[in-house]
Amino acid sequence: MKLALDALDLEERGSVQMLTPEVYTFILAMSPVVESRGAIPYGILSGIAPHTVLSLSIVGNILPVPFLLVALSKIEQLIITRSERNRIRRLYVRYIGSLRRRTKQQIDRYGMLGLMIFVAIPVPGSGAWTGSLVAHIFGLERMKALVTIVAGTIEAALIIYVLVAFFGFVF
Repeated sequence: MKLALDALDLEERGSVQMLTPEVYTFILAMSPVVESRGAIPYGILSGIAPHTVLSLSIVGNILPVPFLLVALSKIEQLIITRSERNRIRRLYVRYIGSLRRRTKQQIDRYGMLGLMIFVAIPVPGSGAWTGSLVAHIFGLERMKALVTIVAGTIEAALIIYVLVAFFGFVF
């Protein structure tokens, strides 16, 4: 009851408590486009302690990965279990099957190292979300992909952290 009265009192005064910069940093790190590449500069510019920014960004960026890997597998199962006459299923099987066959040699050669480097390079379009999609599309083992994406995410966060904290480089 007291909590409800406190909330009512805040509404009557017209002040709504905003989310803290730490929460925004964490949310930015979880988002598919921004990830830690944008969360770290935001957090440091917001005045959060650098070690806190780094921790929030890494954890926030890694958090969606296991769910993405599982969700992508479930979606693929839904598509594949459709009737063979289903247009979406036919396109998916044809395109993804062809892609997996054409890239098998490169995946066998570079596999997890290639995925880690792809995730670690701090450029737009690479990162944990895209790395999860790439790992799934190319049929990489889920647990190995998870470990590899986590390692790449940590590397990317450290690269961005060094660029921002020590060189003052803000994107």
